[in-house]
Amino acid sequence: MVKLAGTAGLRVEKLNKREVEVTLRNKRKVQNHIGGLHACSMALAAESATGMIVGMNVPDTHIPLIKSMNINFVRRCQGDIRATASLGEDDYKRINEDDKGEVKVDVVVEDESGNEPIKAEMIWAWISKDRGGGGGASKKG
Repeated sequence: MVKLAGTAGLRVEKLNKREVEVTLRNKRKVQNHIGGLHACSMALAAESATGMIVGMNVPDTHIPLIKSMNINFVRRCQGDIRATASLGEDDYKRINEDDKGEVKVDVVVEDESGNEPIKAEMIWAWISKDRGGGGGASKKG
């Protein structure tokens, strides 16, 4: 797990190849100055849910990379949030069949009132681990 996600207290509630659901409780360490969830904590939940679903579907020979994140804050967050990411059949096939590519991953972030305090669009890419990166990767161990 990504350290920041653990520090924030994200909880994985559902995890499969088609849907990932994470929750984040409205606790002091992730609050803003008015007692709601901080903007970055809501973005973290959306990014984490979408990253997990892409990561679960990318073959072991490839790596997922976030390409872009667009967050619109549309209303004040009330209480805890739930971020649910999903992949359609066509995207699932492309991720498993194409050597590289990108995909817009659907994610819905709802608060305790059932409203969506943010609208998020996450674009993820995947590339082969063999593509190199200039200096190569070092292994720890």
